[in-house]
This record gives sequence, structure tokens and C-alpha cells, in this order.
Amino acid sequence: MNSDRQIAIIVGILFIIATVMLFIGGVFYNPILSSPDYLDNAYPNRTIVIIGILLEFTIVPAILLIPVFLFPILKKHNEALALGYVGFRFLEAVLIIVIESFRLSLINVSQDYLNGGGMDASYFQNIGNAIQAMSDWTFSLYVIVFALGALILYFVLFTSELIPRIISAWGFIAAALMLIGTVIIMVGMFAGISEVELNLIFAMPIAVQEMVLAAWLILKGFNPSAIAS
Repeated sequence: MNSDRQIAIIVGILFIIATVMLFIGGVFYNPILSSPDYLDNAYPNRTIVIIGILLEFTIVPAILLIPVFLFPILKKHNEALALGYVGFRFLEAVLIIVIESFRLSLINVSQDYLNGGGMDASYFQNIGNAIQAMSDWTFSLYVIVFALGALILYFVLFTSELIPRIISAWGFIAAALMLIGTVIIMVGMFAGISEVELNLIFAMPIAVQEMVLAAWLILKGFNPSAIAS
């Protein structure tokens, strides 16, 4: 097995980790941290919350390693964009770390809220709401950075024909949809629909596409003629 084939398999596995673990982690902590009474539940259920956050944190090394492994291949077709993709994905990893730090801090706020400490409940509610707001805005910024990085990746893959163009075109369109959807959520359009529902609507196309991409890379690898050219 040559090195390009090995890279394709590794990158495919990393894409699966980065996508699947993001959803699995949220299944653990979202019902607790997204509920109206999260201050009552975050600390008593801290083990579940921490497990979810740690599971989601596993996407950070995957996010960092994907562009590292892809760079030697992408740079042969467009070195500037290959470097740009590395930069966006590294920024994406930093934002994930910040988001997870915000979520972990809610456990401490919940603990202080339940202990009381002579402070009014509204004091802890205001702190918790501020942390939630910072987490939400940082997550929106993370999605924008992710979408911009994905646009770069799928543009290079489309022009180089390293993978079938239908897969790279799908990825480019899905990333553009996610970028537009995130802006729509940030400006408050479609106020009648919850942010969770909107995020699923706009994230699902790129999530499914990345699983198709991962499967292709693992089973077929990069186009040998594109590599050779």
C-alpha cells in the first residue's frame, strides 16, 4: 500500500471521528445544558456532562490532523489554498477548546448556585446566561470558520479531481448552505424555529457528505491519475 493510499484511509477515519463524535458528545450534555433549569441539573449530572464534553473533545486532534495529512497532497494542486485550509482548521480547533471550556464552567456555576453562598439566585442565573450566550456566539463563529475551511477543501478537490466531482461539488454546496444558515441564525431570521432545529437543517447535508467522503477515501482513495498529474 503506497503512502497516498494510507493517507486517504487515515483522513477518512479522521473525518468519521470529527463528525460522529461531535453528535455523540452533544447527546450526553445537550439535554442538561440546554434545558431551562440547567443550573439545577448541571452539577448533579456533572459526570454525564463531562463525559459528553470529553467525547466531543476527541474531535480536536482529528480536526488538527486532517489538514496535516492532506497538505502534502493538496499543495501539489494549490499550495496557497492548502495553507489556508490548514489555518482555518487550526483556528477551528482553538474555538472548540474555548467552547468546551465555557460548557465546563457551567458545572461550577451550577455548583455555586445550588450551594447558595448567600447570593441571590438571579446572580447565578445572569452569570450562567452570559456563559451560555458566549458559548453560542463562539459556536456560531466556529461553524463559520468550519464552513470557510470546507469551501477551500472542496474547491481544491473539485478542481484537482482527487475524488469524484459529484462528492466535492456536494461538499462545496453543503458548506455554502451551512455558512448561509449560520448567518441566518445569527441575525434571528426564522424566529419561529428553534436554533437546534435550524442547526440540524443546515448541518445535515455536510454531515452526510463527510461520511460519504470518508467512505470513499477509505474504500477507494484518491484518484491515481490526479495524484500523478
